[in-house]
Amino acid sequence: MGVDMLFTIARHELVEQWRHKTLKILLPLMLMLTVLVAFSHWQQQQDFIAVQQQWQETNDAKWEAQPDRHPHRAAHYGAMVFRVISPLSFIDAGVNPFVGNVLFLEAHRQNSSQFKQYLSSHSYMQLGYLSGATLILVVWPLVLIALAYKSISGERQQGTLRQVIALGVSFRQLIVGKALAFLFISLLFLALVFSVAAMFLVLGEASGDVYARFAMLFSLYFLYCMIWIGLTLLVSTLAQGNNQSLSSSLLLWLVMVVVLPKLAYAVAEWRYPLPDKAVFDIQTTQAVAKVGDSHDPDDPYFNDFREKTLQAYGVDRVEDLPVNWKGLLMQEGERITSEVFEQQYEQLLAQIAKQNAWVSGLSLISPYLVTSRLSNQLSGTSYEHIREFEQAAEAYRYQLIQSLNDIHIHEVDLAKDRETRISQSHWSELAKFDYEATKLKQEWPTMAASVAVIMVWFLCLLAAITLTRPKVSL
Repeated sequence: MGVDMLFTIARHELVEQWRHKTLKILLPLMLMLTVLVAFSHWQQQQDFIAVQQQWQETNDAKWEAQPDRHPHRAAHYGAMVFRVISPLSFIDAGVNPFVGNVLFLEAHRQNSSQFKQYLSSHSYMQLGYLSGATLILVVWPLVLIALAYKSISGERQQGTLRQVIALGVSFRQLIVGKALAFLFISLLFLALVFSVAAMFLVLGEASGDVYARFAMLFSLYFLYCMIWIGLTLLVSTLAQGNNQSLSSSLLLWLVMVVVLPKLAYAVAEWRYPLPDKAVFDIQTTQAVAKVGDSHDPDDPYFNDFREKTLQAYGVDRVEDLPVNWKGLLMQEGERITSEVFEQQYEQLLAQIAKQNAWVSGLSLISPYLVTSRLSNQLSGTSYEHIREFEQAAEAYRYQLIQSLNDIHIHEVDLAKDRETRISQSHWSELAKFDYEATKLKQEWPTMAASVAVIMVWFLCLLAAITLTRPKVSL
């Protein structure tokens, strides 16, 4: 396959595209949309970063400025932790627009980010939210269809396909040359989007891990563009005319990008339903009550816990314990509450895993589904990243509350429990929340299957185009 011939065909296709003015209209339109997304993202990020930093500093200052008080009062005073937005959220906002970025941490209760709204439906939410991913995954295939739908069918309809082949140009050379032209146009658009994204990364002082994700996102979107170019050229090769090529390509886009994702998650929710947050909270409260209520003096579980504690210390009354019985009671109650919550949440996560498995199966017939999921993961804006943040916040909450309970146990006299106040110096000594997101190399094993699906799509299209021959009019 002559390289010079391929570049000649690609150059000719670019000239034809420019001559017909479609490209002159669509590229400026995409430029305007990219600028709009960039401005909106910059404004939101600046507002959010400023507010987050202000409130985090205010929260930390207020925590340390608490007066001398009972440690259990401090546990109910609570603390707030803020989730830092991924530097790659301009490229793919993922679930960010639909979840909260702050968690309130308090005793006896685990708060989450309204999981019902995003756990099961995040992969098609971006259809209604303008981001870099929306432009690339949803809008750009339409641009490619508008440019490439008559690449082969138009040549045949005008009678030039027979002439080109008669000159010694093979069909493989023709279709590869045309594909190179559309790849060049796609590269221009991707370069525009990723240049803006790189600016945000530089302003945000991103780490090396983020730049590695940035490079992989570019490769992923480039492969996605290649798939849509291949699909459009294949349809154009098989279609009887330009109208059939255009309508068939648009139907493919509608099914793969709009209908199938919504249908997949709707069926997944129907097959594996999730409870509303209020229902989940009620179920968790009931499950805790079945184990024991630390605030009920006659609760069977805690009566048994009291007897075991008295035996362990070799005393007959809680007043004779060398430690504060109420502190022990709060510590055990906190352990039970956290344990039951995790058990309930694991059941919820099992349902979510079933939903994701169902949708992943349908990714085989929609490159949009699998690319969207990979894009979320690489951008650090997927549901899994939100869950990891919540797990880290819960681990910190549990450690914080149990530290306060430990102070209650060892530094508060049971006889003077209510009127005792602990020095405020203790508040600043407790550890602060320090969360570090998962690195790319740790996430890679979970992405391997999706990458394999993308490659299968590409290779199947390549084989189909290689084996397909157009009908040449005589």
